[in-house]
Amino acid sequence: MPFRSPFATIRPLSATIALACAVVVAATAFAAPTREEALKMKKPGESDDIAAARLNEEGKALVRKRDYYKALELFQAALQLFPISNAIFNVGSMHYTLREYVEAFPYLEQTLRAPLSPEQREIVMKYRTDVLAKLHDTHKDILVQSNPPGAMVSVNGVRLPYPAPMRILIPYGTADITFEYPGFESNTVAVQSSLEKPPKDVAVRLKREEPYGNISVRCPRGADIFIDGTMKGFDVVRDRLLAGKHTVRCGKGPGNEAFERTITVRLNVVNTFDFSLEKE
Repeated sequence: MPFRSPFATIRPLSATIALACAVVVAATAFAAPTREEALKMKKPGESDDIAAARLNEEGKALVRKRDYYKALELFQAALQLFPISNAIFNVGSMHYTLREYVEAFPYLEQTLRAPLSPEQREIVMKYRTDVLAKLHDTHKDILVQSNPPGAMVSVNGVRLPYPAPMRILIPYGTADITFEYPGFESNTVAVQSSLEKPPKDVAVRLKREEPYGNISVRCPRGADIFIDGTMKGFDVVRDRLLAGKHTVRCGKGPGNEAFERTITVRLNVVNTFDFSLEKE
């Protein structure tokens, strides 16, 4: 049964992939194309969605020629341009064909969120079930959730393509799961697990990130520098402070008396405060 996109009917790769899975594929380093690289693949006058549909079809033609890595590149490029559910499935299918089961899993999970027909869901579930069976001794799938929802998730430093809430694979042993959301502090959860003691689902509440700004404060030569009552150093101090007002005290030096000044730290600017020539 075809996968439905907002603008086209695209046949799934299930029959082709089933044949391809019997082929031993040599390992090759692969880096998914960036958005900028995908834009260069558009033809003049093409909208993002039409270009994505074309790249997806070209990728399917390459699969039939067993040029799997190039096909995967085109499917990934299609997703950079427009989120076609069929291209999501095709990326997962290609990783599966290349025996990259960990990489395949998030795309299969995301495909299951699309409005699939019973036949389509059966195809995706078959791949998902087989991935979990092949990784049974090394990985376990768990549900990760974040508050606020939508945090990007990394496992041992590798960012996953889709945000929480989502079922993800983590390796047995020690796994660091990191959640990141704009405007909030990142949160890393260390999970210890084994085949005998499988991991549990993870839910985190992220804290709002405090608005800090970088500062540079210069006082007269030889003067100690206090900021908000805490000694920070001599002559020049570089630090991070919350946005807003702060008190800088330049201590007595060879050519000056001690004095205080109020500074205002702002975000997204270079906060430089030079009091080196002041004497009082």
